Amino acid sequence: MPIVRTRGAPAAGWLRDTDAKVIDVALEVGYENEAAFARAFKRAVGQSPGVWRRARRARPKTPATARA
Repeated sequence: MPIVRTRGAPAAGWLRDTDAKVIDVALEVGYENEAAFARAFKRAVGQSPGVWRRARRARPKTPATARA
């Protein structure tokens, strides 16, 4: 799925780092509608964009310099 690979990385970043609506992310990366984007994203990642976003935001962020 080369289209998902080329569009997926920017889309994942926007989903993770912004509050943009899924439809806005879909249009920005070149999909004509949210449903097509959601299907492709789920095929590539295994989760819908919304579920993926919530899971990534629920994880606590640790500083790169923090050592355990």
